[in-house]
Amino acid sequence: MINTIKSAFERWRANPAVPALSPNLLKTLYPLLTLAIGLTALILMYMWNNQASYKPVFGARERVSAPDMMTVLDSDHIPYRIHPDSGQVLVPDSMLGKVRMLLAAKGVTAQLPAGLELMDKNDPLGVSQFVQDVRFRRGLEGELAQSIMTLDAISHARVHLSIAKSTSFVSSDGEKSSASVVVALKPGRTLEPEAIAAVVNMVAGSVASLAPQRVSLVDQAGNLLSSHIDLTEGFDAGTTGNDASKRYADEVKANIKGLIGPVIGDDNYRMSVAAAVDNDRVEETVEKYGADPKVTSEAMREEQDRNRMVMGVPGTLSNRPPPAAANPAAANQQTAGTGADAQQPDGTARKNATTRQYAYDRSIIQTKRSRGRLEKLSVAVVLAQAAAPTPKNGWSPAEIANIDKILRNGLGINAERGDQLVVSAMNFPRKAAPVQWWEERDNIVDITKYAGYAIAALLGYLLLARPLLRLVTMRFTPDPKEAARITAERRAAEQAAVVAAKEAKEAAAKEQAALAGGAAPGTAGGAPALGGAGAAPGMPVVPLLENYDLPPPGSAVDVMVDHLKVLAAKEPERVAEVVKQWMQKNGRTQ
Repeated sequence: MINTIKSAFERWRANPAVPALSPNLLKTLYPLLTLAIGLTALILMYMWNNQASYKPVFGARERVSAPDMMTVLDSDHIPYRIHPDSGQVLVPDSMLGKVRMLLAAKGVTAQLPAGLELMDKNDPLGVSQFVQDVRFRRGLEGELAQSIMTLDAISHARVHLSIAKSTSFVSSDGEKSSASVVVALKPGRTLEPEAIAAVVNMVAGSVASLAPQRVSLVDQAGNLLSSHIDLTEGFDAGTTGNDASKRYADEVKANIKGLIGPVIGDDNYRMSVAAAVDNDRVEETVEKYGADPKVTSEAMREEQDRNRMVMGVPGTLSNRPPPAAANPAAANQQTAGTGADAQQPDGTARKNATTRQYAYDRSIIQTKRSRGRLEKLSVAVVLAQAAAPTPKNGWSPAEIANIDKILRNGLGINAERGDQLVVSAMNFPRKAAPVQWWEERDNIVDITKYAGYAIAALLGYLLLARPLLRLVTMRFTPDPKEAARITAERRAAEQAAVVAAKEAKEAAAKEQAALAGGAAPGTAGGAPALGGAGAAPGMPVVPLLENYDLPPPGSAVDVMVDHLKVLAAKEPERVAEVVKQWMQKNGRTQ
């Protein structure tokens, strides 16, 4: 990118219509242009990162008063933003939980659909029945929506009811009530068949004369969820679709894992389970009869006529008495057994009748078989040869037969039902080497991100900071020749200061010796204290360097300069004389 910019800049310079720029100006423009590009990139990265760290406080479908939220956030000095498309209030991700707790404490929460509290409004006199019916229907819809939203997987719900009007005609079916429910599921969540049946039955049970078959349940993606269940004869959550087969397979796998997993290890076997399930609902009635009939009821009737009239063909034979029987007991038994009319000698007539009813034993068995019955179970288990007690020889037939026997008893394999179990041994491929921490995808992403930051920092230093520092150094660094001249003059000044300090010390010592030699004559004869200069009577004579502690030779330059400053402040004339002599010695006269 830098080379492209440079080439474009060179082409722009080669254009004759563009005025020529000086090399110094070009040297200045290159770092400034690079600095501007780098700062722009850093600002854009910061804005993008800052924008991505803001999260919405509430969902897009939750009804929350945005002005109330902004008032609370402003009062607590919490930064926030407004999404330009949805109008949601966004706060920093690190403060999301705190903001939600703060809004809940201040009473700013998501507004639920209005329920039957709509009926509490005080209306003026003369409100129509239609308004009352609409208000009741809206309140019932709101109550149902609030109840549906309490489910864990549902974030928002709307209910539409079509309540049929009652009619006075008994024979007329009339209109039937119906309902439609629209639910918005939480991200990554689905409604189980049990939850779908619960919502449908709850709505149907809340409206009079509403059948569950006339309730439609739709999600936010437009899927008709109510078509996934059958409510014609009730709902059985354990026998819907493939759920029963999956449940049987999971139970068998758990049993296999519990039986052979601790023995040979979870990684030393593989299993497959297939369960055939009958999802038909069967109702069966069986009626059986016994082999021999039995008397269920018996009725006996006996008639006797004492005033029987003489009947028959007139003549001698009819008026003659009956002949006597040879065996009267046998005659009486025959008369009673036949049950026919008999005429007694006294002129009475008897009649006996017996009625018996016979029936067979009958048993009725009524059986209702629910859906999800296991018809057949097929299980296959493969053992690793390396997990055998003797890995070199592998699993022996006796050991495999023993495991087969254990599994058959533990899983309840029923041969009459058609269940099958196969146990075999095979060589498993070698286990893959464990993935190192630097080979994991998340770690690779993190390392790449940090490496990108490091490369960006390095490029920023090489392309921005280093040229800028070089430019500043070139601007503020003096010419080397001038710097060398200034350094030489500074060293000469330091040496001159040292020499001046020594000369001043020697001059002070000489003056002190001269004052000490002329002190007696001056005291007796009144001679002046200083040669060539008069002294006032009674004025004390103070040596020049008596009260100054000069630094020892070889001290630091800063220490010598500080002492020279003190001497120049105390004795400016003496210091000026010494400097004047030093300048004359070096050929520099004023």
